[in-house]
Amino acid sequence: MSIDWLPLRDVIEQNDRFLVTTHVRPDGDALGSEVGMVGLLRQLGKDVRVVNGSVTPARYDFLDPSGVLFEHHAAVADLDSLREGRALVIVDLSSWTQLGDMAEFVRRFPGPRVVIDHHLGNDDLGAVLFKDQTAEAAGILVMDAVAAVGGVLDPWIATGLLTAIAMDTGWFRHPSTRPRTLRAAAQLMEAGAAISDIYRQIYERNTLGRMKLIGETLSRLATTLSGRIAYATVTRDDLARAGAVPSDSEDLVDYTTSVRGVELGMLFIEQPRGGVRVSMRARTGLDCSLLARSFGGGGHHAAAAASLPGTMEETLDMVLQAARTALEQHAPREISAKAPR
Repeated sequence: MSIDWLPLRDVIEQNDRFLVTTHVRPDGDALGSEVGMVGLLRQLGKDVRVVNGSVTPARYDFLDPSGVLFEHHAAVADLDSLREGRALVIVDLSSWTQLGDMAEFVRRFPGPRVVIDHHLGNDDLGAVLFKDQTAEAAGILVMDAVAAVGGVLDPWIATGLLTAIAMDTGWFRHPSTRPRTLRAAAQLMEAGAAISDIYRQIYERNTLGRMKLIGETLSRLATTLSGRIAYATVTRDDLARAGAVPSDSEDLVDYTTSVRGVELGMLFIEQPRGGVRVSMRARTGLDCSLLARSFGGGGHHAAAAASLPGTMEETLDMVLQAARTALEQHAPREISAKAPR
């Protein structure tokens, strides 16, 4: 899908001060896309601040070496003043619920708004929308935007965007990975992004708490529907015992789909303020975004999530029943390739 970036160029030309934000529990695509936008806007002489609804996970601190780029809204003393005289750029989301505690701030934002996103679903955020649901990551859209408005892929921008694309494609192993994905990655490497360093920063600096949390989670990994569904839970008590923080649960859902025969994997995470977040991964054609949307969530065909207000027990019963029903109506598909005769 081709996006007309001319309206973005107009917003950039007409404004000198910008605020950039993304969804709660920011991942590599969200934060990497923010780096790309900040780098582009600064190249064009703009004043830019980044304020997010969640604290930045420690594994992504390499994107912000000085520790001053990613600001948490609760720690910003002049948050209300940031509404005045600025344009707002929202990346990697187009849903009010995903803004978390930043939602009310955005609702009252008086200036122009821009959304750059690739998710299914489309709330009206009162913004100029640059969206391609076929894109493998928001980062690849930001990469297109950099080229469209005359920016340059310097090493910092390239590092952010390669992080974004690599993380949202599961390091180029998800079905969303296409030839253009690898061409984009090559271009970012040529611009100075060191892919081995990015991988090491994200995956080879685990805290002891995260490693213990992985062990706790895998010890309770279970299956249902004759092994077609795998699921695990993470409770607040688990985090406390492991000495982990909520962001340490990122990517743990991927373990659920590493079990042979599993078509749908789910991770149920008890939230600090109550309720349960369910992360879903589909591997053989089931559209898990439809399942997530039935609980007020959303996402992609193969990766989605929803947040529910009930207890862990209530959420498990309700979501697993819905998942079993969805899979019973969806014939399993053999994914192994046959050798030619």
